[in-house]
Amino acid sequence: MAEGAKGSASDVYVLGTGETAADRLRLLDEVYGPSTRKMLLDAGLGPGTRALDLACGIGAVSCWMATQVGPMGSVVAADVNPDQLVVSKWHCAKCDHLPIDYIEASAYDTGFPDEGFDLVHMRLLLCHLTEPQKVLREAYRLLRPGGVLVCQDIRISSIFSSVRSPAIARSIEIGHAVGDWLGVSYDYGAKLPTDAARAGFQSVEVRLEQPAYFRGPEKRLWELTVAEASTVIHRENIATPAELNSIIDEMRTLAEDEGVLIAQWCSPGIIAKK
Repeated sequence: MAEGAKGSASDVYVLGTGETAADRLRLLDEVYGPSTRKMLLDAGLGPGTRALDLACGIGAVSCWMATQVGPMGSVVAADVNPDQLVVSKWHCAKCDHLPIDYIEASAYDTGFPDEGFDLVHMRLLLCHLTEPQKVLREAYRLLRPGGVLVCQDIRISSIFSSVRSPAIARSIEIGHAVGDWLGVSYDYGAKLPTDAARAGFQSVEVRLEQPAYFRGPEKRLWELTVAEASTVIHRENIATPAELNSIIDEMRTLAEDEGVLIAQWCSPGIIAKK
């Protein structure tokens, strides 16, 4: 594992974890949470569902899922990073719902029994992994026959603004360079439906979500994501501190201009039945 990086199912993870990343992850859920929740409901999440939130992060989705499954259902929130589980427990402790089981587990080999869940949820996990297809096969194993995988991922090449922005274009190049260094793809969402079918899922419904904003903190999500990865970007000489600071400053200026539309990344998603 590269020095200074954090593990994500035995791969290198360049973003913050725990409380360091909590504000960005809360913002991410504000941007993509509505589409996530709609997909989960459309997939059949409801009273009695046995659900797994894999790579649960700060637990925003786990917490909401627990309000939906009721006393006859169950929710397991799993993450490879114990710092994430600490924040997730704190986040959900303030909510009124059934208890959630918090378990440290690798997405590659969770250790959960075969066919133990009705629904498995993953959001922005596979783009951080060198073997995403292996995780899709693990999700398939965990689901009962007829169970459903709900998964959303990322395609950073789709980020744009309504005015030409060299900073946004360069930030995307930097993002791809980081992915190349790690051996992962931050455009993985484009491959997600095909890989799910190859993992054995018989019915794969595709959803696309690309939020865009004229105003509000949501305009800054990609900017904050790039800034959080700055340590690795500098250390690997992908961009100098001066260049990266200039890029972040320009993106912040665009976010503050209510005449400029910023579209965050397109998030390809699937509802896939076993």
